[in-house]
Amino acid sequence: MPAKRSDDAKVRLGSRFHRLFGATLVSAIGTGMHAAALPLLVLQSTSSPMALSLVVMAAEIPWVLLSLHAGVVVDRLDRRRVMVWADLGRFVVLVALAVLVLTAQVDLLWLVLAAFLLGVGQVFFDIAAQSAVPDFVSRDPRSLATANGRIVAADSGGEDFAGPPLGSALFAVWNVLPFAANALSFAASGLLIFSIRANAKPENTSGAPRKRIRSDIVEGVRWLFGNRTLRALAVVSCLGNVAATAQFAMLALLAEDVLELRDLGFGLLLTATAVGATLGGLAAAAAGKRFGPGTVMIVGKAGVGAAILVLGLVANAWVAAVMMMVTGALMTAEKVVVSTLRQQIVPDELLGRVLSSSRLVVMIGGPVGAALGGVLASVFGVQVSYVVAGVFLILVALVFYPALNNRALAASRQGSSAAVSPWTCC
Repeated sequence: MPAKRSDDAKVRLGSRFHRLFGATLVSAIGTGMHAAALPLLVLQSTSSPMALSLVVMAAEIPWVLLSLHAGVVVDRLDRRRVMVWADLGRFVVLVALAVLVLTAQVDLLWLVLAAFLLGVGQVFFDIAAQSAVPDFVSRDPRSLATANGRIVAADSGGEDFAGPPLGSALFAVWNVLPFAANALSFAASGLLIFSIRANAKPENTSGAPRKRIRSDIVEGVRWLFGNRTLRALAVVSCLGNVAATAQFAMLALLAEDVLELRDLGFGLLLTATAVGATLGGLAAAAAGKRFGPGTVMIVGKAGVGAAILVLGLVANAWVAAVMMMVTGALMTAEKVVVSTLRQQIVPDELLGRVLSSSRLVVMIGGPVGAALGGVLASVFGVQVSYVVAGVFLILVALVFYPALNNRALAASRQGSSAAVSPWTCC
């Protein structure tokens, strides 16, 4: 009987989800390609570290500036169309960039603008894709967990594993190739999404006046902070991002000064993380079914903390590679659990806004972690920053255990399903 239920869950994903999965994978590979090729083009064009910093900042700024507005768009429009337009926009940007590279007319201004516009496209595509998962499968926990695991694995495998080395290799052959190939990847992704039946989001035919964008944003933020579980998930993810960003920001320094690895060895650490992330995404549904989402999340958070702590205590490259793989697997499994819980709790018409509000909260931890990691490494040494980050994450897991254990999550889901307002479950 259990095997049959598992097979039923697989069947429920359907061809519509598989096209979304294919589009996500192709789009993620394209994102990974330009993530590697753009910095190489910057250094080839300017040889300036400051220019490289500007381009990286330009790619990240859209998440801060536009994520809340993207959530409104995703909730108002057919999510399939949002993804198609995001891919089409990125296709146009990359074609233009490839032409500029071919004609030797590219400069820093164009590179910053291209990075910004590609970041805008990623914001809208990612929020729409994650919000569309319940549209394409069902809100059954088993189906959602399986679908989210595959989507996260596709993201990790494309952006971190396949895309960057492919982008770097193509750039080494001819600097225009990764951008041309990237444009084709977004075109393919857009066509796959466009081929999905356009009934994922019903049209608004009520004739009621549409609320102002600001009101829609406020409604999404209130839902996020008015629900105890959603609030806890956002805060714990933000705190986790502080430690994770501190870890990855100092990884190159750890690899060089402590592990005595060169560029290739550093790349292998990143590859180990990507492999772990892919495996974690694929195994998350089974782990959640076996142990419960709360256990996966709390043990995963503490396990990541322990892995980071080991990185700060052991100066061995092989141990470091294993710890990076563990980190990637556990962080991705946590991400799948969080996405699935959010999709179960939040009404469909609010999902884009609540998701974008959550992503904004989580992103706040990034610059904080990078700054703290840099300060600790500068003052006390790079391994101390890992010890502090690891202990911090373990403490976070202990503090949030009462709010995010299996029993608390089950009670929250039952309360949400019976509630008319998000405030009743607080």
